[in-house]
Amino acid sequence: MEETPAALSTESVAEKKTETLRFPRTIVFVSSFAIMVLELVAGRLMAPYLGVSLYTWTSVIGVILAGISLGNEIGGRIADKQATRQTLAGVFFMAGFTTLLSLFFVPFMGELLSTSRLPLLASTLIFSAVTFLPASLFLGSISPFVVKFELRALERTGRTVGRIYAWGTLGSILGTFATGFFLISLLGTKTIVLGVAAVLFILGFFVIGQARLLRTRAAAMVGLMFIGGSAIPSICNVESNYYCIRVSQNGAGYILRLDHLIHSYVKPDSVNELGYSYEKIYALLTAYTGKKDFRALFLGGGGYVMPRYMERYYPDSELVVSEIDPAVTEVNFARLELSRDTPIISVNRDARIFLKLMSETERYDYVFGDTFNDFAVPYHLTTKEFNDLVAAHLSDDGFYAVNLIDDLRYGNFLGSYIRTLRLSFPFVYFMPLETDWRHNGRNTFVVVGAKRPLDPGRWAAAVPPGISELQDPESDESKAYHLVVSDAEVDELLAGRKTVILTDDFVPVDNMLAPVFNDSYD
Repeated sequence: MEETPAALSTESVAEKKTETLRFPRTIVFVSSFAIMVLELVAGRLMAPYLGVSLYTWTSVIGVILAGISLGNEIGGRIADKQATRQTLAGVFFMAGFTTLLSLFFVPFMGELLSTSRLPLLASTLIFSAVTFLPASLFLGSISPFVVKFELRALERTGRTVGRIYAWGTLGSILGTFATGFFLISLLGTKTIVLGVAAVLFILGFFVIGQARLLRTRAAAMVGLMFIGGSAIPSICNVESNYYCIRVSQNGAGYILRLDHLIHSYVKPDSVNELGYSYEKIYALLTAYTGKKDFRALFLGGGGYVMPRYMERYYPDSELVVSEIDPAVTEVNFARLELSRDTPIISVNRDARIFLKLMSETERYDYVFGDTFNDFAVPYHLTTKEFNDLVAAHLSDDGFYAVNLIDDLRYGNFLGSYIRTLRLSFPFVYFMPLETDWRHNGRNTFVVVGAKRPLDPGRWAAAVPPGISELQDPESDESKAYHLVVSDAEVDELLAGRKTVILTDDFVPVDNMLAPVFNDSYD
């Protein structure tokens, strides 16, 4: 005869001192695995709305640790009063429910906070707390229950607790490796979250040992939520190990977004229509030397805008793109109309590793940096050691050009970058892309390193092919692009800033850009 729920409840209370828990270490392992999966996925889910920065990861890690800490405290108190399988199953059900609920919160909170006037720090904290604090709290409550079930003799307390924490830590380690190395690129974030929720519900049913609960109304509601969660469209066209990649139509061309940043405006049939000002500076540098067949290295591919331009106007040149994400390269082929027969050479490797593995005698006439995506700055590409590496592979009459973002009300990153670059190149030029470059606010700048001085007359007369607004060197627009700030003005800029030499041992890029972060989201 099937027992009634009331009878089950009475039995649970009566037996709670003698109840046992099957496979306790496996339970702790899986719950800890789930926490780390959610932690890594949380940053990826936030990226399309609030970007990737020190603030986003600090908020995610801090909030989830806070949830685990609260869960440990609350779970321990409840376990002391009611350490039953039924109660623990309820914790698993709530962990699964709140994990599933996060899929519904992500687009709502993302759209709300990305259009708010809150500082980035506040936005990332609120996003993390609303979306992932509840799930981490319930997951953090599981270990105290398992400890309570397992403690049967005081003389074995240390061994019992140590073993449980060891299995939990092992689960966290494997959850980190599995998510970062495999799961995100194989399954995508939405499928991962659905999978974690499903595993937690299954564990709840396993713990309570009552398969008949699968037929309850609560189970039906959970099933509907899974269906609803599955129906939520992914904001990404492609989720890689590095980016949420999105492509949208833009008239006769496309817009490529990497996470929340519009990285490239791509016009396959009009490669001379460059969407960003810094790209036009790169075209000017190419025209300045007068070379028709050269070797150019692009650090970062994005939409392959500059390689496409140079392929069209300098067909005899060797063009090499070091793009860390193979998915970005594939998107160019599959969605952005880059021919698979293109002579552009793509190397899917980190730019610094690519240069380190290069033959010592290999030289490039131009090295163009395009890896500083908004405020997501790969710090290892800003240091003196990296600049020395670039200089070693740059021809004597070549140029190393980098675009970066800063706000001259602060200018700490820009100033530090210029100071650092001067240690590797005898000539460093600051090109602000507009005449009123001292105005307040976030802006894009180009910094150029060279082994030989720039000839002012030749530079003023340089005309890049195909770019209509730069065909008349005497026009105001053309003069703005040809503007090079004098060394005296650059020295004055540096003197008023808190600048440092960026090295592999000390490269506080995120901290220097922190006030720019805040103002951009204020």
